[in-house]
Amino acid sequence: MTEERASERSKDEMITNVSHDLRTPLTSILCYLGLIKNDETGTLPWETMVKYTNTAFAKAEQMKSLVEDLFDYTQVAQVDFKLHWAPLDLSAMLNQLAVNFELEAKQRNLVISAVTNADSIEMVGDPDRLARVFMNLISNGLKYGEGATFIRLSAKVLADNWVEVRVQNDGERIPEESIGRLFDRFYRVEGSRNLKTGGTGLGLAIVQGIVDAHGGNIHVESDSELTSFIVRLPLMPLEEGELVE
Repeated sequence: MTEERASERSKDEMITNVSHDLRTPLTSILCYLGLIKNDETGTLPWETMVKYTNTAFAKAEQMKSLVEDLFDYTQVAQVDFKLHWAPLDLSAMLNQLAVNFELEAKQRNLVISAVTNADSIEMVGDPDRLARVFMNLISNGLKYGEGATFIRLSAKVLADNWVEVRVQNDGERIPEESIGRLFDRFYRVEGSRNLKTGGTGLGLAIVQGIVDAHGGNIHVESDSELTSFIVRLPLMPLEEGELVE
């Protein structure tokens, strides 16, 4: 009964948070579109109308991002969440992701790079889901790595057929009291419910769910020099009942 009550509270909290984060941009969209709709005499200057339209579009994109993250989170949170296992080259994936985020990093005056201890790291996993893991971690560094000059992806093969991937940046240190809550859904380090960083608060919870489904683990280390998200994954799917390192 205690677990059921806790589950119900968790669901209620999730509904409240989603409702809040959807209502905020939706209110802005209706406001700006309403100003355009009510301009029956056509007195609004063209520049103003373009400004209102662009703002409404940006808010709609925020809503789309939240809905997509919410959909992904509910999928990975399901008890019967299934992965689509396939061979993949982790080195190639990380290098491609670094290239994909090059422009955005440059716009934020950051250098993004990928370094692996082998030209090819062959493993078996869900390629799309693992790509989402590292995309979310890179995006997290871009949004919250205040003062960072670089984001570095690195991977090395460990003993016993495990691989370790680090997504690091040299931005502002994450407060110690926040590290333990980073993977909680809707948690934001800045401690507010606003969307000034464009985040939904679900990105790291999705990362946690996907890494867990692969039989891996993730943790965070942060000091005055580096913030590191450290992901450890088995190169091959774990046998049922096998312990995670």
